[in-house]
Amino acid sequence: MEFKDIIKPLDANKADDKLKEKHIPILKVIEKHGNSKKDYIRVVVGKNAKHPNTLEHHIEWIELYARTKTLNTVKIGSVKFAPGTEPDAVFRLVNLGKYREFFALAYCNVHGLWQNCIEIRKELRLTAGCRREKCLQEGFGV
Repeated sequence: MEFKDIIKPLDANKADDKLKEKHIPILKVIEKHGNSKKDYIRVVVGKNAKHPNTLEHHIEWIELYARTKTLNTVKIGSVKFAPGTEPDAVFRLVNLGKYREFFALAYCNVHGLWQNCIEIRKELRLTAGCRREKCLQEGFGV
């Protein structure tokens, strides 16, 4: 048995819009929240169209990964959900400025694995000693 047989990935390009709305994780950056001024990423599945949360059909877990500006991939965290629980997770970030993108995975026990990604773009300026070609190679639009 292979990992793909257990996780049952679904080709999102072949799924209809209604199925996508119920399964694709939506990521939202929350910068300097409240009095704490801390940064968070909120991941919600079924934000626009409610996902069923029954024993027979529910989101089992959400995982959040990030890619740093130095192109390292790190796992931010994961949350497991019991049937009947809304698939809504908030992850605290220690330093939002070190990340360039976030990638969320959500697993539905019926429809398999779903994913979504957001890119964080802050103004990037050339500095002394910066090679434009290297920045472009690494995906920075300068």
